[in-house]
Amino acid sequence: MADFHFDTVPTFTLLPEEGFETTEQRVLRAAEQVPIGVVIPALYGDLAGPAMERIIQELTAMDFIKKVYISLDKANFEEFRKAGEIVAPLEDKGVLLWNDSPGLEQLMREVETQFDLGPRGKGRAVWTALGYVLAKGDVSVVAIHDADVLTYDRRFLVRLLYPVVQKRYQFAKGFYVRYADRLYGRVTRLFYFPFVKALRQILSPCEFLDYMAGFRYPLAGEFATFTSLAREMQFPSDWGIEVGMLGEVYRLVRIPRICQVELTTRYDHKHQALGERKVGLVKMASDIARTFFAHLSSQGIVLSREFFNSLRLTYMIQAKEGVNVYKVLTEMHDRLKFDLHEELSAVEMFAGAIEEAMKDFNQHPYGTPLIPEWRRVEVAVEGIYARLQDVLEDPAPRTVV
Repeated sequence: MADFHFDTVPTFTLLPEEGFETTEQRVLRAAEQVPIGVVIPALYGDLAGPAMERIIQELTAMDFIKKVYISLDKANFEEFRKAGEIVAPLEDKGVLLWNDSPGLEQLMREVETQFDLGPRGKGRAVWTALGYVLAKGDVSVVAIHDADVLTYDRRFLVRLLYPVVQKRYQFAKGFYVRYADRLYGRVTRLFYFPFVKALRQILSPCEFLDYMAGFRYPLAGEFATFTSLAREMQFPSDWGIEVGMLGEVYRLVRIPRICQVELTTRYDHKHQALGERKVGLVKMASDIARTFFAHLSSQGIVLSREFFNSLRLTYMIQAKEGVNVYKVLTEMHDRLKFDLHEELSAVEMFAGAIEEAMKDFNQHPYGTPLIPEWRRVEVAVEGIYARLQDVLEDPAPRTVV
């Protein structure tokens, strides 16, 4: 995607033939002043998979990374024990955080007497890890990425970090193209892009929608930011985390201090099933739509019945036009497969996800409760940082009183 175009969000594309050794040396020097940590939310299945083995190998060799925080979610004690063996090559650099330890569960029940933390999910795993990072104070910049990146290498992380540690952008979002024998990124291609186009067509002018439309791969799970900003951020605990986080950064930071960076020429990770109403990619689309509705409503935009009626129809038109473009794109590359029926079926299911999001928003207009920012939690729950450290650093079952 080597070009020089950007719209609203400053964009740094990858020029494939160019070296990156100088960039890495600059990140290494900057890390002496702004220590860097990496947070990786993971299920045990992801942690035990082939992608994570490569990720750990790469991170072990990165001198500019001070700490790697693995936020292990929905795992029993035996899986936690095995996870410790998997991350052992990281040695002192690695920190394994067990989100299902009895001590942490007890502490979270106390936090939930004052805050709605929402359902367990990726957002909660990231939030807990950020709390620990803030409690320890070992790093000033944190990068977050998923545990299932099959095409991971050191350039991936260097490029993500460079704008933050070297140029002091407050938030850097990663992007890339996803394909193998066919085009992937279905929620981004067939839902997010036409959905945002439809919103802009109905609601323009709207700076927030212009900003959200400016991201090349808005649902990417990779970003880097300063811990001082992470302390201020709220975001959803469900599939809406990426969109919610972009919305939160929009609230906290001027757009010229936000950027996106192309991380690699091709990205691959595990591919999820399309699913049905309450699961899989359809559930993801519904959560994303609901998150958008909450953000727009919070900015004083009235979402009427007429708006919702227009939105679904406008989305369908935009999405079907997009499918035609992707069909031509695949025809221009001999080894790429394309199933027109499959693509259009996905569009129809995503249209149904908009319906679900509309119903949910009308019943719960404030949207899914956002996980509270740590700045507030540390004031409301006495000694939360010290207690969070204790239960995560001594996670064995005996920690429960």
